[in-house]
Amino acid sequence: MASQDPEMRNSDVMYPMAATNGEATQPLVPAPTFAPPVAPPQFGAVTPRGPEILHGAFNHIWLINCLRRKWLMALLLGLLASSVAVIALLWLIPVSSQITAYLQIKAADPNTVFGTQSTVSQQEFEIFQQTQMALIKSQFVLGAALSRPDIQQLTAVANRGDDALTWLTDDLRVGISGGKGEILELRYEGEESSAEMIKVVDAVIEAYTKEVLYKERGHANELRESLSDMNDDITDELQGKISDQQKLIKELGEGDSPIASQMISMRMGAVRTLKAQIAKTKSVLIDIEVEKELAERDAKSPFALKQAIDDALQTDPTLLNYEEQQYDLTQQILALQGMTKGKSSPKIQKLQQQAAQIAQMAQTQRLRAEAELREQFKRAPNEMLSRAMAVYRVKHKRVTDLLEELEEELAEARDGIENMGGRSAKLAMLGKEIEQLQKVQGTLDFKLRGLHANQDIALDRVRVINKAQTKEKINHIQRLVIAAFGGVASFGLVCYGVALLEFRRRRLNSPADVDEGLGIRVLGALPPISSRKAMAAGSAVAAQLSEAIDNVRATLMHDSTKRARQVVLVTSAVSMEGCTTVASHLALSLTRAGRRTLLIDGDLRDPSLHKLFGMPLEDGLSELLRSEIEVSDAIRPTNTEGLWLLSAGQCDMDAVHALAADQLQPAFDKLREEFDFVIIDGAPVLGLSDTLSIGQYVDGAILTVLRDHSEVRQIYRASELLKSMGVCVIGSVVNGVTTKADRRIARLHAMEAQVQRKIASSEEI
Repeated sequence: MASQDPEMRNSDVMYPMAATNGEATQPLVPAPTFAPPVAPPQFGAVTPRGPEILHGAFNHIWLINCLRRKWLMALLLGLLASSVAVIALLWLIPVSSQITAYLQIKAADPNTVFGTQSTVSQQEFEIFQQTQMALIKSQFVLGAALSRPDIQQLTAVANRGDDALTWLTDDLRVGISGGKGEILELRYEGEESSAEMIKVVDAVIEAYTKEVLYKERGHANELRESLSDMNDDITDELQGKISDQQKLIKELGEGDSPIASQMISMRMGAVRTLKAQIAKTKSVLIDIEVEKELAERDAKSPFALKQAIDDALQTDPTLLNYEEQQYDLTQQILALQGMTKGKSSPKIQKLQQQAAQIAQMAQTQRLRAEAELREQFKRAPNEMLSRAMAVYRVKHKRVTDLLEELEEELAEARDGIENMGGRSAKLAMLGKEIEQLQKVQGTLDFKLRGLHANQDIALDRVRVINKAQTKEKINHIQRLVIAAFGGVASFGLVCYGVALLEFRRRRLNSPADVDEGLGIRVLGALPPISSRKAMAAGSAVAAQLSEAIDNVRATLMHDSTKRARQVVLVTSAVSMEGCTTVASHLALSLTRAGRRTLLIDGDLRDPSLHKLFGMPLEDGLSELLRSEIEVSDAIRPTNTEGLWLLSAGQCDMDAVHALAADQLQPAFDKLREEFDFVIIDGAPVLGLSDTLSIGQYVDGAILTVLRDHSEVRQIYRASELLKSMGVCVIGSVVNGVTTKADRRIARLHAMEAQVQRKIASSEEI
């Protein structure tokens, strides 16, 4: 067995001492005498094994290197994802505008009779606001707006056909600006043409003014005309009474007896009382008429329909059943959450999904039932109106009957006065009647002046501040910016995802990952060899490769002066990592340095050196393992002076099994005597046992890795496996490192190639 150096079994990074054949493996750099104190691991903590590069987090350095390796995939997938995102955003976010109009609802009623404003309570003002908001979105207002010919010709309305009323009811928003105050806002947001929607919103405001505000003024005018006719009748009656009074004054001389006058005065007091009661009864009759008008308006109000629908929905058995199920599921979820530490479990999630489904079903049932009830109430008689009319008829009949009784009593009292007092009694009665009629006339005149002054109260309390105006919510530029931002974000996310997937393999980024990350000394970094033309004599790549291999040779020769480094194994963690390239060029470099060098093809299962040097495969290492030939018969000289080759030979299972025995020990002892260096091109370490079997005969191993191909985990495993078998890892050679060649190196190699060409041409001549 080859001798092992107990002082240098690892690379230049300290490793814990491991027993190997009874000896302790020591690091290249001595460990300090006093190590810093190490904090004891916490309970439950997992101590990571190996260097940090094996389990470190994903950072910007890994991101850049992963994208450098997978740039084409990241670019194509990123462009695809960004294109899909841009198209989706352009489709989901259309150009939209916001149409707004503002109305003012005053909290005070103008009263020009007294020259002041009568302030209503906050509750009354809120009721008035809600009423006007409901009236603006009522069916008759929106229907009146949509029935206009110029509105029906608009594309936004024509495309919806019979559903135009439903569309406008659902999408038109009416609310108080800022949540409170006197400003009423009409707002529409959608994809329709802003010019068309301005016309639609203005039409709604005009229909509201015409169908609501002006109709209220019409009712006030009707009441004013009724009171005016009553006032005219009283005025005519008053003038007739005054005329009769003047005639009696001329005809009447001195008054009758004091007793008669006293009786007449008493009767006149009763007449005045009856007339006051009659006037009060007529006032009550007027109030009943007003209540009737208000009751009819309230019964036809959209609020009444909505309240009736809400009352009916509260008793819907299906909705009540859904509410009970939701309550039961909520109680189960709360109970499970109280017993579950993480507040979430598959059972809780399942119950939450059931609750969400029941809520969706309840909402669907509510909408269906609401639509059915709306149609049912529209077809059914208005119970509220019928009830109000029944109350009106009862009150009206009672007040009318009472008025008739009072008028009969008044007529009887007048007849009694006439029978008692003759002309003087008649004159006194006329005076009292004139006085009473004047009071009634004054009251009616006051009411008429108030109605005349307040006939435009609704128009004054609700007025248009700003007609419909457009405001772009998302314009073309904003839409394109959003789509572009989404595309860039999708591109970045896809690139990040590709890099994250690539990071899972933790491929080698640079020689620093091997040297500093894994603690394996880097002997040299070889440039990528992309083609035979790049390796032509005098090329920059060939010059770089030659200089890098010479650096490895210098390190190896320097180590061999102090330690036994005669037999060197060149291997890799897995295949296709440049092991054969490094082994062959290292052998050539040693030959150029004047050292007798033997190159052995130790990859029995996949040999390649015989092809590289143009020699036969037979009579090689496999035949030597099977004891079919001698060592001297297996070694062949190459075209390069000072370099010999031992090919792999025809491999079979007998050769593989013989490799694990000690049959090669005498052969290697003889090779050490005949050659200065023996370079073995070994098979991959992981997955095969051939390299580990050959490792018992070597003085050290050089681990070759390939940038952007080798995985740091596999490199670490291969290194640790070699060390566990007692093989000293001299260092590593990193293939595929792109560096700029020094101009002096390139110039020197170019001159040498030129000299070689001249020599070749002169020899041909």
